[in-house]
Amino acid sequence: MKISSFDLNLFVILNAIYTEGSLTKAAEVVGITQPAVSNALSRLREKFNDDLFVRTGSGMIPTQKTENMITDVQNALTLIQQSVNEPDTFDPKSSKRNFKLSLGDVSEGRVLPFIMKEIYADSKNISVGSFAYQRSDQVHALATNNLDFVVDPIIPRSDEINSEKVFEDDFVVMYREGHDLSKIKDVSVDDILDQKHLHVSNRRRGLHLIDTELEKIGYRREVALRCQHFLIAPTIIQSTDLVLMGTRSFANRNNLPFAEIPLDIPSMEYFLIWHKNDEGDGGHIWMKDLIVRAFKHAQRQI
Repeated sequence: MKISSFDLNLFVILNAIYTEGSLTKAAEVVGITQPAVSNALSRLREKFNDDLFVRTGSGMIPTQKTENMITDVQNALTLIQQSVNEPDTFDPKSSKRNFKLSLGDVSEGRVLPFIMKEIYADSKNISVGSFAYQRSDQVHALATNNLDFVVDPIIPRSDEINSEKVFEDDFVVMYREGHDLSKIKDVSVDDILDQKHLHVSNRRRGLHLIDTELEKIGYRREVALRCQHFLIAPTIIQSTDLVLMGTRSFANRNNLPFAEIPLDIPSMEYFLIWHKNDEGDGGHIWMKDLIVRAFKHAQRQI
């Protein structure tokens, strides 16, 4: 098959169907109608003499033919996208661009004040929005430009995504002034687990990293209160005997006394995540640098 007889836009649609597993979502990513995607898939099937995707109850499943060529297709599309982007054309002083981020409430507290101070000093017309997205929706949001960046401890499994570690913090157990734990010189795991705990999570199920590590050694903490947001946590800790196992930087920023946790718990790592297609965009490069600097500033405050 000669490439000169091939509409290269069909490869864009092929990749979108492969990534999204849905003709409707592929249409959103590419910016065309769902019937146009169906038509493109028909043309692709004719060109390759293969179904390419099989419709199932869980979505469009690629055939072996598609699996065999998708890596080369994605690599080629990435190179083309990078070559047509226009780097170094972004002027923050004159830009009115709105950058869309997905940060947890703790990360918002760490970096948004720094980011907005920098923006207001140099580029008053730029705006920033921070939005909550489920992890299952992050790649799609980045691909459709509904998000520019995600900051999260978990990197999505996608060949379309790039990431960079921007923050690392260790865990401590925090409590109110005068709490019983404050009277113990060397706090043990048993001392910590004798307490009633506050747990912060907006997920209905799934273990926290701390709980996973505790289970490995046969321990389980007693959660007396579960809430969705860290914003309320300091008030709860300061006014009750509940304890919170969280990051050192959170304890420091909220002036909460804390003790070390005598367990080998992996540090909490946060990653800056973006779509590969944005690599050459001047505004994207500028905002990425600003976010990285904001997290470096936060790291120095620990």
